[in-house]
Amino acid sequence: MLLEIEDLVRRFGGVRAVDDVHLAVPAGELRGLIGPNGAGKSTLFYLVSGHLAPDRGTIRFDGQPIEALPPAARARLGISLTFQTVHLFQGMTVLENVMVGAHSWTRHEFVEAALRLRRHRREEPLIKERALAAIERTGLAEWAGTPAEALPLGRQRALQIARALCSTPKLLLLDEPAAGLRGDERRQLTHLLAGLRSEGLTMLLVEHDIGFVSDVADIITVLDRGRVIAEGTPAQIRADEAVISAYLGSSMDGDALDVV
Repeated sequence: MLLEIEDLVRRFGGVRAVDDVHLAVPAGELRGLIGPNGAGKSTLFYLVSGHLAPDRGTIRFDGQPIEALPPAARARLGISLTFQTVHLFQGMTVLENVMVGAHSWTRHEFVEAALRLRRHRREEPLIKERALAAIERTGLAEWAGTPAEALPLGRQRALQIARALCSTPKLLLLDEPAAGLRGDERRQLTHLLAGLRSEGLTMLLVEHDIGFVSDVADIITVLDRGRVIAEGTPAQIRADEAVISAYLGSSMDGDALDVV
């Protein structure tokens, strides 16, 4: 297993936002992590990425315990993430924004880059090459020289994924990448994630929208009130009574989950 989570707990005061969670994601899988508001999805996401520390439990990545490691160390191991709120470097082009994603594997420090010292100059062509490949992969090639803030929301989300890909991740964490997207933008994102999955990239997709996750995920894990209440294929999850109850109430049928 590439990612293994055992007995994971995170409390906020008297509330267990993540409550004895077990999760195992093999290499090459796109795992959907869903649940209603307040289910603990984002908390679990930040525990895996290192932006929160667990109160108890183990997180193993590629066989190595990582629960004590900071986010930068996890990034160097191959864990990359995108946030629900788009983070851009204002005044920089799409290409420049994506090149920032290389920080996890480059050897030069920030001061060396700022002063354009020798080690930075040696690494810059490789950084640019990988950034351009990520831009091409995410359909942003024609916007490479465009100021990042000028892109529509759907393209900004693609930019975030391109920046994450520039870090050459083993595991890509996606926090509600479809939030706010409609029509063609959602279809483009679905196509992009399907393509990355076909190339063997392991992804953990945090979402509340079962319809979107069902289009792209191999297996879906469902959280409610911090606990895993179901796990299975998209078809199994849509028919699961516990999931239907958690989302919509027991009087609703599984087909209604497609529009959540």
